[in-house]
Amino acid sequence: MIKDLGYGYKIIDNSFILFYESEVFKKFYKIIDFENFKIIANNAETVDDYASTIYFADKNHIYLQSAFCSFCILENADPKDFKVIDIDKGYVFSNGNYYRHNDQMPFDWSKANYINDYYAEADNKLYFADINLVENVNIESFTVPYPERIGNLGMDKNYVFFKGKIIPDANPKTFKILEGCLDGTYYLECDNAFYAKDDKLAYFVRTISNEVKVIKSKSLNDFHFKVIDERGYAFDKEYSYYMGKRTKL
Repeated sequence: MIKDLGYGYKIIDNSFILFYESEVFKKFYKIIDFENFKIIANNAETVDDYASTIYFADKNHIYLQSAFCSFCILENADPKDFKVIDIDKGYVFSNGNYYRHNDQMPFDWSKANYINDYYAEADNKLYFADINLVENVNIESFTVPYPERIGNLGMDKNYVFFKGKIIPDANPKTFKILEGCLDGTYYLECDNAFYAKDDKLAYFVRTISNEVKVIKSKSLNDFHFKVIDERGYAFDKEYSYYMGKRTKL
């Protein structure tokens, strides 16, 4: 017996699941109720399109298969009241909880104030990426100084934050991205690689990295940015820096 779920998924003899010709979800077979297992939401425009996010359900659980996470059960979600809020961003609601992809959010999404796609204020707390509590932040003074290009970099009156974590020793009063990084001049990785400095240190900021790299320049006043042959370099008197790595001049 073959039960076609659509979008390439089939249940065979209520015993195993194929995605086209490959068996999938094997470690969940003891949990899945094959008789009632079905697709309840996906982000494909038509049945012939690839769905990068698919929600499945049976009588007891909501399951998620996504480009953002491996196949999993949404903890505490209830098939009886499951609702999709924004499938492309991964927002769903069930059993009194909001989720982003496979993560249960620690606040009420409907009451949150989103500063941008990365930072949200809820219940007088600040969160990064909907999940991570930003600690030691002064919410009243918190801003995102470069929202169009570096949305995950923020600062308040006391600290500079990258992906919700404090950049050690960075001074929010003097911290600035170098001229040339944001003036529209094209260079490779111009959408994710930047240089900055404050009154004590220089920095390489790559928005797709997990942390900001600190550069201890001996000639900080001369630390500057230049595009050469479509590559973005920083310079001081001693070194050139490409993608944060220094080379002796």
